Amino acid sequence: MSIGIMIAGHGSTMAFNKGVLDMQADLLRSRGYDNVYVGFNEFSIPSIRETAEEMVGDGIDDIIVLPFFVASGLHVTRDIPVKHFGLPRDATEGTVAIGGREVRVRIEQPFGGDSLLTDILEERIRELRTPGKDTRVLVMGHGSRLSYNSDVVSLNARRLEERGYGKVYVGYNEFNDPKIEDVIPRMIDEGAEEIIALPLFISLGKHLTMDVPGKLGIEDFSDGGTIRRGGREVELKYAVPIGGDPRLCDVLAEKLRKYE
Repeated sequence: MSIGIMIAGHGSTMAFNKGVLDMQADLLRSRGYDNVYVGFNEFSIPSIRETAEEMVGDGIDDIIVLPFFVASGLHVTRDIPVKHFGLPRDATEGTVAIGGREVRVRIEQPFGGDSLLTDILEERIRELRTPGKDTRVLVMGHGSRLSYNSDVVSLNARRLEERGYGKVYVGYNEFNDPKIEDVIPRMIDEGAEEIIALPLFISLGKHLTMDVPGKLGIEDFSDGGTIRRGGREVELKYAVPIGGDPRLCDVLAEKLRKYE
């Protein structure tokens, strides 16, 4: 059988998500992996289904799907298997008809539980913190109707606490509590002199450039600013998302070793 690899992303109305996935695909190719493709669940092109059809047209009959998501959720448990491949919900493997051929599809899990994510977040803290200040850390998630995203956010916050960063706060853009806009005042009231906001997101997009900044109290498309509460001024530093870190290719490569 001819095996092909698809890095599957969420997609975005902006170009950032596509740029991140294309970069990770190039990194995999540079490591000697052949037949590496990219597909998106929504907004961006090509779609996951369109990419699968292209792969089959290129002679591939065994597709390994690597969801480039921080955590599982409806996109991974429902959209990828059901919408794009016609498999049952929660399916991780099956045989589907694509382009008039029977094709094997195997769907891996997202990488949110990998300790490398905590390493990346810790590096962001070291780069941004000001020595001598009471620096408080906020790990931010998108939020989900399922528990996967909040589980990953809480796991990484707990790991950072275990690494000596004091009380690490969590906040969500939507669906889950506490909301980002509710956590920031609490952090200031509890003594923060500086806040480092860490988005546990794959890439920039509408949420991180236009939704989250307002909830943090900073300007859209900015990397931070001064926020005021109760007569105090606190510097907030807004880190970049994790998806562009080239080390995440290590996680993808590790998932592929079982198929070699």
